[in-house]
Amino acid sequence: MKGIEQFREKLHYSVYPTDKFKTTTCLVSFSAPLSTETIADRALLPYIMEKSTEAYPSIELFHTPLEELYDAALYAGASKVGKEHVIQFQLEVVSDGLVGEPVLSRAIKLLEEVLLRPNAYDGAFQPLIVEQELRLQRQRIESVYDDKMRFAQQRLQELLGGELAIPSLGTLDQLDAVTPRSLYAAYESMIRHDRIDVYVVGDVDRAQVTEAFAPLETLGEPFERAYPEPVAREFQRLEEEQAINQSKLHLAYAVDVDPKSEDAVRMQVFNGLFGGFPHSKLFMNVREKESLAYYAASQYSSLSRMLFVYAGIDASNQAKTEQIIDAQLADLKAGRFDDMTLEQTKEMLYHQRRQLGDNPRQLIAWMSGSDIRPFSLEEEMTIIERTTRDDVAALANRLELTAVYCLKGGRHEDRLSIRR
Repeated sequence: MKGIEQFREKLHYSVYPTDKFKTTTCLVSFSAPLSTETIADRALLPYIMEKSTEAYPSIELFHTPLEELYDAALYAGASKVGKEHVIQFQLEVVSDGLVGEPVLSRAIKLLEEVLLRPNAYDGAFQPLIVEQELRLQRQRIESVYDDKMRFAQQRLQELLGGELAIPSLGTLDQLDAVTPRSLYAAYESMIRHDRIDVYVVGDVDRAQVTEAFAPLETLGEPFERAYPEPVAREFQRLEEEQAINQSKLHLAYAVDVDPKSEDAVRMQVFNGLFGGFPHSKLFMNVREKESLAYYAASQYSSLSRMLFVYAGIDASNQAKTEQIIDAQLADLKAGRFDDMTLEQTKEMLYHQRRQLGDNPRQLIAWMSGSDIRPFSLEEEMTIIERTTRDDVAALANRLELTAVYCLKGGRHEDRLSIRR
């Protein structure tokens, strides 16, 4: 997007100066290599840190400075991004110009309080807070079992192995090993060794941002993002039963496309045609025309070099659904789709990108992924505009079906453990 300034001190900064919004949004991101050894501690850490600090050691006390900053909001979370585990802290505060005082600098000092002076003592986080958050994290992990679509996707990714198989929250067994001290060790490692990226959207300038975040310049270790290499996988199929009404069919395709290439942008056009939009071939043919699925869609993950297909079906329709899905891909491989559908797909992708400028949260989210892609928003739109029928067909021929998982409805409850 025009106007985004990217620069590096010791930290990497992306700043979008604009007076369009009434708020300033800041995101601080900590990234480390994904590991089964650290995933459970790291996934819990943001929930521990966002609720209290050394100076404000309870949820109630921590709300006070946020209220004094015109009800500023602080959010924290963790996720998998390719081969990395990312912990993020996001701050939203009213624009200085709107209230006529330096609210942003005070808000960033509070954020630094969260990051640099957590509610811990003698190398351990507060046991009562940890116990409470462990209970909530167990509920989040267990809830995956009840959300059959998420559960089926997790089982599919376990078939694929590698980083994809690591649950983003860790497992219950891994969570059982988390302690106040192990959490603090994970915190110290994050502060000392993670790559730290700072993103800011609002009525600010470069000097103001670097001055405000100067205390973080002594932290972290810069390192290059690790991109996954193509992995040769043997085809795998797994079918399981539970007492459910709607079966879940999930397919994984390996995509031979460099995530930093123009083809990774063109893949979004392919995905839109295949199953990404309501006018896509999967939606129109699997769901609407053949009435084989309650829903049918696809999603492209450039960093994982994978494309996933999801469908909610009756178990008796599984074989036919797979055949129809394969037929839609065959059509795309042969370039059998009309110009109007191609242009409609491009327009939907343009619309998504144009909307980014209207929402600071969406804009921050896009910026936080911008170091993954070497293209600006405008360059991406140009690549999309120039994508041809032949481009789509060539990309379709670079997909290889790698795994199929089906969670079938059965008469007897077969409660599958999500412990690993």
